[in-house]
Amino acid sequence: MDARRKAGWGFMVALLVCAPVFARTPNDAAAEAQVREVIRRFDAAIVAGDGATLRSLFRPQSSAWASVLGESEYARLKARRPEAQRIRPDTYENFAKMVETAKRPQRERFTDIDIRTDGAMASVSFDYVYEEDGVAQNRGIESWQLVKADDGWKIVSMLYSVHRP
Repeated sequence: MDARRKAGWGFMVALLVCAPVFARTPNDAAAEAQVREVIRRFDAAIVAGDGATLRSLFRPQSSAWASVLGESEYARLKARRPEAQRIRPDTYENFAKMVETAKRPQRERFTDIDIRTDGAMASVSFDYVYEEDGVAQNRGIESWQLVKADDGWKIVSMLYSVHRP
């Protein structure tokens, strides 16, 4: 076996030996169940128009909220309003107020939910469709960051893309 082949085999063996070091840390099962409960409560609060419950799911001192418009949505908005921004910061307070004052039923449907947690913090991502009166208003990818506080899991940041159906 020539020197290059030996070096190649040596690299492969080293990679296999080190692979467990790079493996994804398994989720804390109890924490994952608790985070899923936050997602369920978020959905139920939207359906019920319950702004107070929505507010309770966030950590007020450090919450960040932003949406980013998809290409076609941004182009349409920019054509009407040249000063429009692609990235739109907002607050969970504004969202809760919108939900509790909505005239028609609201619902956010989540699919392909991925949760990563070590029991102290969690990252959640999923595809979503936001509906009003059963009709899709927008869709995209959504991501949350959560921390385990003394009073349970709290969302500290939320970022989502916006695409029209």
